[in-house]
Amino acid sequence: MKDNKSMEELEQEDFDTTAGASGFRTEASGINAFVQNNGKKIIIISIAVIIVVGLVLLFRMNSQKNEANAAKALSRIENLYLQGQYNDALYGNDNIPFVRGEKVIGLIAIVSEYGSTSAGQRAALYAADALFMLGKYPESKTYYEKSINSRVEEIKIGGLAGTAACNEKDGKIKDAAEGYIKAADLISDDGLKLRYMYFGGICYEKAGDADNAKKIYRDIINLNKYGEFNNLAKAGIVRLGDVID
Repeated sequence: MKDNKSMEELEQEDFDTTAGASGFRTEASGINAFVQNNGKKIIIISIAVIIVVGLVLLFRMNSQKNEANAAKALSRIENLYLQGQYNDALYGNDNIPFVRGEKVIGLIAIVSEYGSTSAGQRAALYAADALFMLGKYPESKTYYEKSINSRVEEIKIGGLAGTAACNEKDGKIKDAAEGYIKAADLISDDGLKLRYMYFGGICYEKAGDADNAKKIYRDIINLNKYGEFNNLAKAGIVRLGDVID
């Protein structure tokens, strides 16, 4: 019991209690002083954090909305592209019926408005193909190059191969060869891979780069022991004056 404690023990107890309370008050005072001295900075930092978080959420919402709108717009014009109605697919047509009260826009407009979305990048590839089929190769190349930046590998491959084809039309044969090989490197399907490899080999051959041409042809032979491209590659090696092992 407390009454039985010595005076020394009681004095020590009072000291500990006072020290503890004093320590708490000191700590609390320090926090209060820090808040008072840095109040404006704390408020500014807090507001900045809230703004950044809000902007991130808004960006995500807008990105999702844009992706949905781009996919919707592409689905409404895609059939015209697939049917070979390239001008209408590219630029739209006032005779195209409205869909749910909305005007159907062409591929060029979709790319302009939604070019950063996956659907917008696919629209760029379709636009490039359509322009290529119309013989508008410089314009076509512009849209193929937009497709190269796509996160979707299929679209990226189409962009690389299409750019290579435009370079070939423009007489930039070595650039075309490099583009075809870059496209081939991304392809897992043997048929398409071998086709682009062969196009690359032919372009290297036309550009006078026999060493690279023969290397590509031999790579084709190693990948394709008996098929069509095996025979074409062998013929290329013979043309270049080399011996087939």
